[in-house]
Amino acid sequence: MAWPTTSRQSRGYGAAHDRMRKVLLRTVVLCEECSRQGRTTVGRIADHILPKAQGGTDDRGNYQLLCDDCSDAKTIAEKARIDAPARGVDRSGRPTSANHPWNRT
Repeated sequence: MAWPTTSRQSRGYGAAHDRMRKVLLRTVVLCEECSRQGRTTVGRIADHILPKAQGGTDDRGNYQLLCDDCSDAKTIAEKARIDAPARGVDRSGRPTSANHPWNRT
């Protein structure tokens, strides 16, 4: 996945997103991921839990407030998931192809 070259407004991050960020900063204050991990960090980033590029909405339930570090980590993890090639193995590490020698009987 390449980083977007279009403006934030054209990707849907305009005035409504800015208003939601202000609401989150006023009502949530702390980074929600840090709080889940038992840490106390001030949040600054209004983050879509499911990114808009993947069908996420602007509903309050799809937003969380994150600190810079948690936002960066989430972005990197999302990019890695999108860019990762299919590995061709199941959760146990066995090949998924029926033609693989390990799967022939």
